[in-house]
Amino acid sequence: MRMLMTIIYDIRFQWRHGFYLVYLLVCSIYLIMLHFIPVQYKETAALLLTFSDPSALGLILAGGIVLLEKDQGIHDSLFVTPLRLREYLIAKAISLSLISVLSAWAIHIFALGTPSSPLLFTTGVMLTSSLFTLLSIGIVVRTQSVNGFILLSQLYALPLALPLLHFLGIGNKYMYLIFPTEGSLLLLKSMMRQLSTGEAIYAIIILSIGNAVVFYWAQYSFKRSLLMGLGRGEGS
Repeated sequence: MRMLMTIIYDIRFQWRHGFYLVYLLVCSIYLIMLHFIPVQYKETAALLLTFSDPSALGLILAGGIVLLEKDQGIHDSLFVTPLRLREYLIAKAISLSLISVLSAWAIHIFALGTPSSPLLFTTGVMLTSSLFTLLSIGIVVRTQSVNGFILLSQLYALPLALPLLHFLGIGNKYMYLIFPTEGSLLLLKSMMRQLSTGEAIYAIIILSIGNAVVFYWAQYSFKRSLLMGLGRGEGS
């Protein structure tokens, strides 16, 4: 129940600060762009937009939300409430993933129709968004300024963009298998074709491993940031 209430609180917070309105505008721009793309390239363009959309949402908006919460003093009370840090992180990942899923489905339905494998498509969007959301939180709590966050987020996210080279036909596919986002692109391809059982299992496993790694890293980074803040408060 506490987890559900935390997710609902996050959704309300995001709604109140206009994040849903921003994403409605972003989706509209995507749909206009897809309208002018030739039919033979529309599926590829839609896949790339669907991949970049949860990535950007998780990476940029998650960092912006955490910075906004820090400015409002919300994090100061994290250690004195029943809410656990892991619940805070999971709620952030789920609430932002829901926006990504709504956006991805809206883009796909209006531009191309129903995905070939709706469940795998949705799973790919959710796991990709949560991966970048958790990564963003781990980065933003280590920075002291917006400029620092933007710079670091690009550096950390760059390796995760490498599988796009494979998508564009550059390099051997085995070079990219260790990257979680290779699983993202594979699951998103399910909107165009049926994946084999092996492909689906690999994609979900590698994305789940990636999520687990960045989750524990974000948890460690957040605890470290909170403890350092408490230390500075006691020393002042």
